Amino acid sequence: MQASLEQRIGYRFKDKGILTQALTHASKSPHHLERQEFLGDAILGLTIAEYLYKFFPNSAEGDLSKMRANLVCKQALLSVAAQWQLEKYLHVGDGERTKQGHLKSKSIAANAVESVIGAVFLDSGWPAAQKVILTAWADKLNVVKPANLRDAKSLLQELTQAHGLGLPTYKVKDLGIEKSPRFEASCMLQSECLGVGYGDRKKSAEIDAASKVVESDDFSKFIK
Repeated sequence: MQASLEQRIGYRFKDKGILTQALTHASKSPHHLERQEFLGDAILGLTIAEYLYKFFPNSAEGDLSKMRANLVCKQALLSVAAQWQLEKYLHVGDGERTKQGHLKSKSIAANAVESVIGAVFLDSGWPAAQKVILTAWADKLNVVKPANLRDAKSLLQELTQAHGLGLPTYKVKDLGIEKSPRFEASCMLQSECLGVGYGDRKKSAEIDAASKVVESDDFSKFIK
């Protein structure tokens, strides 16, 4: 069964025991994932930080920190867990699953992503762990931007009000729990769609949509 997980991760373990421990929760065995999770958390953070440092050479430390925080947050980890279908491979105590077999706590799956990363590092070192991370996070890294996205919705609202255009609205579509990013948001102004954004949460999808509108040439022409 672990072979199918290795295929999803894109890495084949030399020591299968390391992977087994990475998939074992403390409720199941004293030989559990927490130490590997600790290691994986550090490796993930440094890998993402190095990527951002190289690809956004003009970004300030504050912007880099915000981008990294968005990329290593619980929601990002859960999206990777879904991508790997990690939940079904986890060994947990009976009290940690519902009658339907689902995990009662989503945090277990998020933590297990980090423990698997730590396990890859222990099995083959830094390059292998980096490759797994950059592959799993590829869709998120492809859309990350150095701008302060937290202010995008507020900025767009200020611009539209200043030009007497009214308030922008957002139509959010849930693409399904198996999709990453899960949500699609269309930014609407006077019944016209000006931009579409994506995110693992509704709010982040709306922020992404607002950011794209503010940065677009079409919007610049719209408010002239």
